[in-house]
Amino acid sequence: MTGIPPLHPEATDDPRLIRWKARAAHLPEQIPQLAELIAQGVLDRLEVDPDEVRTWLGPNGSWARHGPAVRSALIAALSSAEHAPIDTPIDEAELRRRIEAILERDVAPVAESHGGGIRVVSVRDGVLTVELTGACRGCSESERTVGHLVSRAVQERYPEIREVKAVRPRSVWLSLTKPRRAEAARRSTTRGTP
Repeated sequence: MTGIPPLHPEATDDPRLIRWKARAAHLPEQIPQLAELIAQGVLDRLEVDPDEVRTWLGPNGSWARHGPAVRSALIAALSSAEHAPIDTPIDEAELRRRIEAILERDVAPVAESHGGGIRVVSVRDGVLTVELTGACRGCSESERTVGHLVSRAVQERYPEIREVKAVRPRSVWLSLTKPRRAEAARRSTTRGTP
């Protein structure tokens, strides 16, 4: 691969955090080029995932001032890692782990804000199956959550996921009558009393 590796910065709700979208699967957790910026106080910390690098500015930093240096360091790191086989297929267990991390970071906060949750049930043959829990279970907006949030978050990073589906919640029927055993036991104990 020649040229500049693909790298796209995304702003977040935290003004100190930038998510750099990149094929970062082969970067080490401690990137030497960025470790130097941490030592200088330009960055506070960083996290590396297979599909992005997250960087937090140090105190008194600004992206206008330090962003170009961070971008240059990331490009240098990604370029030095280019010799690694970027397109090596990953097994379903590793794919599941990566998808769980994406959902935890990008989808779970939305579900939790509505009193619900989401978990991966399976990743098999290009199909991701999730379960919505809590208030999200059976919610009328659950199809939108799966169809929009989950699909977008996962499929843009892992196009091998062709379909995202949610398991149907099982209906739980509550009996509004007393259980027969409890009623029979109550009768037998009351018969013996005068």
